[in-house]
Amino acid sequence: MMRDSAVVNGSTSLVTDPDGRGSREHDGFYRGDTRHLDRYRLDVVGEPLESLSVVHPRPGERVLHCCSPLVGVDGARRLGVTRRQLVADGLYERVRVTNFEAEPTTETLELELGTRFDDLFEVRGYHRSGRARDVAVESGDGRVAFGYDPDDVERRWETAVTVAGGETASPSRGEGRADATVRVPLRLDPGESADVSIAVDPGGPAGGPSEPSDDPAAAYEAARESVRERERRWNESTADPDLDADLPRGWSDVLEESRRNLLELLLETEHGPVFAAGVPWFAAPFGRDSLIAAYQALPLSPEPAKGTCRFLAARQADEIDGFRAAEPGKIFHELRGGELAIRGEVPHSPYYGTIDATALFVVLVHETWARTGDDAFVEELWGHVERALSWLDEYGDRDGDGFLEYPTDEGDDGGLTHRAWKDSDDGVVHPDGTHPEGPLAVAEAQGYCYDAKRRAAQLTRDVVGDCDLADRLESEAADLSRAFDDAFWLPEEGFYAIALDGNGDPVATVSTNPGHCLWSGIVPEERADGVVDRLVADDMFSGWGIRTVSSAHRAYNPQSYHRGSVWPHDTSIVVLGMARYGRSDTAERVAGGVLDAAVARGNDRLPELFAGFDRDETGVPVPYGDACEPQAWAAAAPLACLWAVDSIRVEPGVDARDALDWR
Repeated sequence: MMRDSAVVNGSTSLVTDPDGRGSREHDGFYRGDTRHLDRYRLDVVGEPLESLSVVHPRPGERVLHCCSPLVGVDGARRLGVTRRQLVADGLYERVRVTNFEAEPTTETLELELGTRFDDLFEVRGYHRSGRARDVAVESGDGRVAFGYDPDDVERRWETAVTVAGGETASPSRGEGRADATVRVPLRLDPGESADVSIAVDPGGPAGGPSEPSDDPAAAYEAARESVRERERRWNESTADPDLDADLPRGWSDVLEESRRNLLELLLETEHGPVFAAGVPWFAAPFGRDSLIAAYQALPLSPEPAKGTCRFLAARQADEIDGFRAAEPGKIFHELRGGELAIRGEVPHSPYYGTIDATALFVVLVHETWARTGDDAFVEELWGHVERALSWLDEYGDRDGDGFLEYPTDEGDDGGLTHRAWKDSDDGVVHPDGTHPEGPLAVAEAQGYCYDAKRRAAQLTRDVVGDCDLADRLESEAADLSRAFDDAFWLPEEGFYAIALDGNGDPVATVSTNPGHCLWSGIVPEERADGVVDRLVADDMFSGWGIRTVSSAHRAYNPQSYHRGSVWPHDTSIVVLGMARYGRSDTAERVAGGVLDAAVARGNDRLPELFAGFDRDETGVPVPYGDACEPQAWAAAAPLACLWAVDSIRVEPGVDARDALDWR
């Protein structure tokens, strides 16, 4: 089971097992989309260290309290080792070794290092082409430098590790990798402590040379100040939510953890702050994920929303590219900068295979304006909004039936079979688990499109001053709403289908997807109560959140990715939709389940997803086992839940008009 302890700073992270050790296949030190070290293991020669506790004082910092094994009849330990780790633009560590004995001792710290410079896709199981990777290694004076400089791409990868007082053993090169060991001799009097500083300096994100730290101790102090200053800036620039006194205990701790997790995932870009999707697999800018996380986090700050919109607008597609699923006006799904993307072995440079990010882009531009009143922001991005609206009509609706749809037969070239948020290969299925045929029109994408046109109409009328265009957009949205209700409604379920198949027939699976349609407002008022009630029926609401698929279906699997698990962000969007239609009682009940799940896990944090087992059956939210944590839209889910139940306020000076009722 993948349960990580990670030290995260944007796209740079150290990923280990829960004890802080690199014991698993995916562990290591990552920067961008490259694993710079797959071996980073510290021990005392002759006595492997035991981890006693792992503490995360702040984003980008971790403290491991370790000791030598228990010995003797009384079970005493000879040595204590405290490892203070910081992740900034590299990895910096201060190791303090303490002699607990009454006699002097001579010890040797040993740091094992190694790398293949794996692309992240390789770590996840992608088999690259047959090119051999030639990894070089040099060493001397307590420093090890690894390098990979292929002659057929204009990019090189480097990582330098410097250990104060270290002595480097003979490095070795194997098939596609290089390894080295650094040893530090120590002599400690009784009760004495000694500090050893380590600096891991990766090459720059664009492949520039690394600049090894001549003084690891100074590099550690600089990283310590950088991490703490980053936290100070974030806390000063984000609102302190004022929770109502009658909210359940523990919610404030969950909210503060959300704030911390979002800082961990914050990318500083040339266009402003953008949330990376999640660690370890998705520490990169995304379309849908970054847009939704920024929307959920608006009660904290509008700046990530502005940065996300600008970043995505700068990369809006200009041409048709089948390999990358790009079409003019489309917003991308995922941007990668690793070796496989550079070589074109995967299409993520960026990859545009998403049916919903383009509409969500328009939604976030409007919501940011609604919260800030920043007309200049709208004017700056209006050309991109117009291009996004054009894509919805010209390319999003492939067959002219008025609905957004995506092909399901293009997943063999490195792209996705499903291009909605449930993007696993079996993310959208019939109730019996069989896969629908043909291009699919998923329910939530129609809601997003409806919402985008309604919001764009308001921007057109109130900011741009084109009333004729506003009238047309509102008319198109109304037409879409009627067509959606006619085509997706399942009378026998009193609910909406998850999708229409290639023949236009409903895929009658009961799922959370129509809950997103409540958020977008496409559901007619007279149907809303029935939709809400169906979403909280026993087969859907687990007590911790809403299952992605009804437990009454044959397709249901509580330990699947999208067929019965609970995704906190998914539930939070449904909660926003419930509140939009005035179902505050139900919204608060479901929101309470989500927040309770964070508390019950013991760390006040929500993972990417967890299993769909009933709360009364398990008493705790059972892990899915392969979930990312932290994950941006899971981290922001408590903010959205609190916003939805009107239990969150923002600081004075921020326009806090109720965006749920912007209409």
